Amino acid sequence: MKKLLLATAVSALTINAVQAAPTVYGKLHVTLDNVDKFSATTKADTDNVWEINSNASRIGIKGEETLTDNLKAIYLAEWQVNTDGDGTDLGMRNRYLGLKYDMIGTVKVGRIDSHLKNAQGKVDLFNDVHVLDMTNTLAGENRLNNVISLESDTKALNGFGINVMLQQGENNKLAGSNSSDISDSLGDAISASLVYDNKDMGVYAALAGDKNVVSTFNVVGAKAEAEIIRLVGSLDLGTMANVTGLTLNALYQNAEPTNLSSAATAAGIAAVPATPTTPAVPAVAAGAFRNFDKENSFLVSAAYNISETPWTVKAQYQESTSSFNGNIDDVKLSQIGGMVDYMFNSKTRAYGYVAQQSDDRKNVDDRMYAGVGMEFNF
Repeated sequence: MKKLLLATAVSALTINAVQAAPTVYGKLHVTLDNVDKFSATTKADTDNVWEINSNASRIGIKGEETLTDNLKAIYLAEWQVNTDGDGTDLGMRNRYLGLKYDMIGTVKVGRIDSHLKNAQGKVDLFNDVHVLDMTNTLAGENRLNNVISLESDTKALNGFGINVMLQQGENNKLAGSNSSDISDSLGDAISASLVYDNKDMGVYAALAGDKNVVSTFNVVGAKAEAEIIRLVGSLDLGTMANVTGLTLNALYQNAEPTNLSSAATAAGIAAVPATPTTPAVPAVAAGAFRNFDKENSFLVSAAYNISETPWTVKAQYQESTSSFNGNIDDVKLSQIGGMVDYMFNSKTRAYGYVAQQSDDRKNVDDRMYAGVGMEFNF
């Protein structure tokens, strides 16, 4: 009898250990790119360069621990790694600790992608591809420190998700901010979304917004607290209209700075040269930045998986128009591009792409990008 009890106890401990073991996951994503890198103010410095780039490669651990029949503790910690060897590994990405209650929702605390960012779903077909990611065209793609995230269980709401994120300023403010307010409240910045995801119907839709979240505005090359509204939609026509393999996506966004840096408004913004991860930014006069009003953006994309083959053809156009008060012309940034994917299996793909970026400011030429890449998920 004692031997039976001992064997049962050892078995129970073994099962609990297996259940509690974290999952190691990650992605290695590398490209060989032909990149236009030139001065933002003159064509004379144009330089066509071949580069190897890492594209948001990462490694992480995640897991959950059952506490009761309905309640689980959840955790995740994720780090950036650089597949090409440049830069410093183990940069911070998402990490959180939380509780998940079945059919009600989840509470997470840590450093987490904003709900505005997550609302994009899969509409950005160039997501994570260094200079082609839509973050280079529009504001709002943020990962926030010091947040509490509340996320409803979509199973309880028939595919609808209600998400709210509160960011604590912790007695700080945006460096050089014009505001005298100190951020010391619960939820100094807020990111929220209402999401509907119905895979059976092939429909995804989201309405998301940020309030006082610090974002980067590409035209002026500077950060500001902002109010942002984003609308996203995606239709899988294979499910909806029996057009097998075709998906159509769209995004619209309005972003308005609410707290520009006083240093930037007084002195303007110096020209910023192109890097492997960001396009060049022309110098911005003090008056122009002081009068910066808003950024309106949109994106449309389509993906077609060729029936019974591992090939997928993708196309995307994205554009943002920045407006200024006073006698200052609007500035338009845009990108058009295409990609062809080959899926070896569910975890491994290879692809080739070509894209053109345009900036309609004087003396700023179009930039051409082309390359091949490989992505492996584990």
